[in-house]
Amino acid sequence: MSTSSSRPIGVTLVALLYLSLAVFTLVIAARYVLFPGENEEMILLFTRLELPVTLINLLAVPPLITAGIATLLFRGLWQQRLWGWAATLFFSFLGMLASLMALAFFLAFYFNTPKTMGTATGAFILFALIFIYFLKTSPKPSTTQPSPSPAPAQPLRVQVQTASPRSRPPAAAPRQAPLGQPDVHYETIHRAPTVALPAAQETTLPVAPTPLFHLIATQGPDAGKQFDVFKEDILIGRHPTLADVVLADPTVSARHARILRQATGFQLLDLGSTNGTYLNGKRIQEGALHENDVIRLGATTLVLQFPRASQHTLATRGED
Repeated sequence: MSTSSSRPIGVTLVALLYLSLAVFTLVIAARYVLFPGENEEMILLFTRLELPVTLINLLAVPPLITAGIATLLFRGLWQQRLWGWAATLFFSFLGMLASLMALAFFLAFYFNTPKTMGTATGAFILFALIFIYFLKTSPKPSTTQPSPSPAPAQPLRVQVQTASPRSRPPAAAPRQAPLGQPDVHYETIHRAPTVALPAAQETTLPVAPTPLFHLIATQGPDAGKQFDVFKEDILIGRHPTLADVVLADPTVSARHARILRQATGFQLLDLGSTNGTYLNGKRIQEGALHENDVIRLGATTLVLQFPRASQHTLATRGED
């Protein structure tokens, strides 16, 4: 929303004018509804048109519609909305046409009193000035910038692997004298022995092992997690200590299914679970696993994916 300091003075005056028009038309509508018999001019007009005088109450409808439109225009101009700018142009043009029609109506039915003619003429001039002003003045673009869209959340990675003993650094080799030279024992001038430090050896950082496959949870309480599997035989279930891939789904059994590596590839086995094991929508007791297979255990859905290294290893074993 724009502040009043950035709103042109002409737009502010027109907005307040529409607000005053809304209040004024509401008062007129209330007068037609509460005191229909006090308007002698309208009674005389309805008599000339041979219409029932009781229909004067219906004259409250146009002021009510006008009050609603004026309130809408006030809001659009006060907040400097583009639709408020366009609506002001449109209704100003309609106001000029309505004023001309009112003048013709008053002249046709001999209702051209100074009050009615002055009101219609003043309305025409006012709507014409508003139309010309907004036609020459362009609306200011909004300075608000859209908030950046949040980055897509990455799946939580969980590694499933066996514990490996910590590798100890290799023992430093004793320093030897160069070939062809005697092993000399150096001493300082104070007869104190000199200690020779072993040469620094380059340390090689261990390379992270490549997982055999990934299990990505797409549905269920663990949706968004990615289980990196490094073992050739894993247990999937709800048991917190026995299962290698622990799922939080209450519809998954404690020991639900098993994935093990055989000569032909990875196999999925159901371990007598309560709700069964489904592979690509079909309930199975045992089935071969392939890339992008969908495994459903209870209300949890897992998608199997192989990394490139594992795919190369499987292809090599298949050729053998």
